[in-house]
Amino acid sequence: MREGHAPPYWHRREHTFLELRQLSYFKAVAEELHFGRAATKMRIAQPALSNHVISLEKELGCALFIRSTRKVELTRAGETFYERCVRILSDVDLTTELTRAAGGSRIRQIRIGTVYPATMGMLPTFLAKIARKFPDVRIHISSGNTGDIIRSLESGQINLGFIRPVENIGCLRFCSIAHERYHLAVAHSNPLASREEITIDDLRDQKIIAFNRQNLSFTCRLQSATSMRSSRNTI
Repeated sequence: MREGHAPPYWHRREHTFLELRQLSYFKAVAEELHFGRAATKMRIAQPALSNHVISLEKELGCALFIRSTRKVELTRAGETFYERCVRILSDVDLTTELTRAAGGSRIRQIRIGTVYPATMGMLPTFLAKIARKFPDVRIHISSGNTGDIIRSLESGQINLGFIRPVENIGCLRFCSIAHERYHLAVAHSNPLASREEITIDDLRDQKIIAFNRQNLSFTCRLQSATSMRSSRNTI
């Protein structure tokens, strides 16, 4: 069978047996969408990687990828399996670290997601404290918007995150560690420039340049909905 073509016949077994390395290989292909790059990433020969993926598909009884000579795509089943795969592998990593910690070994790494403002404020101080108290811990940092960070927390891809306030955070727990103040910049010719105080109502007829709506906190969205005439005039 040539790599790049799904097996023509699936046999569904009564019991499915999966190996962690199969999940890791599948995850690499799903993220790269290229068998060659995934093989390089996983330090395995491409034919061997292809065979592992095909074996996984046979074990599951369905195709995970749409293969062609030009590109590789995830099937609907593949997308579902990828989401679960990320969680499973993350849970295994976290379980390993927690078990080591319970057995007296130190946690080896912490994965952190952060919105951009935190990288300029509290994050450096936080990292400095962690480094002093746990010098052997490796820290991995990724940036994104609040929605991305929450999804990464839910899937187990990161251990903690610095986010803006949101209306619904599901089963996650959070605490407030800092408060930000908003500043308004206007031209000297703008009538608001001479005002000592400015309210939300004063901005009703102003054109506002501000954060993308998907990065707004719940408080800002609420203010926008009640005080602005359109979604474009947000703060």
